Amino acid sequence: MDSHENENRPASIDVEVRRSPKFWPFIGTGAAVGIVLALVSAYSGEPHVEFTRGAVAGFLMVFFGLVGVFLAALAYLLVDKVLLKKAKTVRAEEISDDDANRGPEA
Repeated sequence: MDSHENENRPASIDVEVRRSPKFWPFIGTGAAVGIVLALVSAYSGEPHVEFTRGAVAGFLMVFFGLVGVFLAALAYLLVDKVLLKKAKTVRAEEISDDDANRGPEA
């Protein structure tokens, strides 16, 4: 092989391609579900003698919201691990600016 041919050959590397879930939507959904469950729990039962429904709802929203965030983080890790197992390794080749401007029809 000629050394001049190696210069024209594009560089290539192996890259891992995988899907990955978005972290914050998982956490936000967990918190929202926890808060909704707290509101349902606070306003569906009998009122407490010492505390107002608002105070009970506030306490339960903090507690259930944190539990929801924790469970959502666990779900995120589980989904990420499953998707990591489905990752594929592919070869990526470097293209020049001229090749990129020409588009796929070239």
